[in-house]
Amino acid sequence: MINRKYQRERSFSFITIAFLTLSSPGPGVLFTVTNSINYGLRTALFGISGLIIGMFIIAVISASGVGLIITSNPTIFTALKFIGAFYLMYLGYKNFIKKSPTQDLLETEHNEKDIRKSKLFYQGLFASLLNPKTIVFFIALFPQFIDIKKEILNQFLILSLTFCLIGFLIHLVYANFSSIFKEKMLAGNNFSKLNKVSGCIFFLLAVLLITQ
Repeated sequence: MINRKYQRERSFSFITIAFLTLSSPGPGVLFTVTNSINYGLRTALFGISGLIIGMFIIAVISASGVGLIITSNPTIFTALKFIGAFYLMYLGYKNFIKKSPTQDLLETEHNEKDIRKSKLFYQGLFASLLNPKTIVFFIALFPQFIDIKKEILNQFLILSLTFCLIGFLIHLVYANFSSIFKEKMLAGNNFSKLNKVSGCIFFLLAVLLITQ
């Protein structure tokens, strides 16, 4: 009875930490919001899928021990940080120069059909894979919720899937709310301003990734 209560408390703690971490604004959330406003909810789902699959791959890497090798090797870790930072800068540049879609395109959702959905998927995938802080997070967090007396791999898999599911739902909420305000963003030059602001934020996040 006590053991079950302890397990429930640990599960609740893990879900709470995952929710707070994933709902905090960062590169992934910014990526989802800008995609949803620019291309609509359905197209933004491809980017979200890329983010979540990348997150799961990072979890597997952390569980396999490769993550520990990466984080314990300053050269590899620093190289990964710079690659990730440059990729965030690339996303920022793409957002900064992005042109506002016309009203006709939005009304017919033609821009959603023309956008290369696979491109958004891979952008999301690499945004997750090239963030070394994600590896550090998994290595630091997951062992706190694993019972060494039980099958470790199964527990790691359950924690990873739970974390990714929470992440998917949170990004879905962000994307849904962003798409609701899509029409309001058409007024004036709001689309252009939003893309430039998000581009600058991506640059700022890239700098923070390098300096921290």
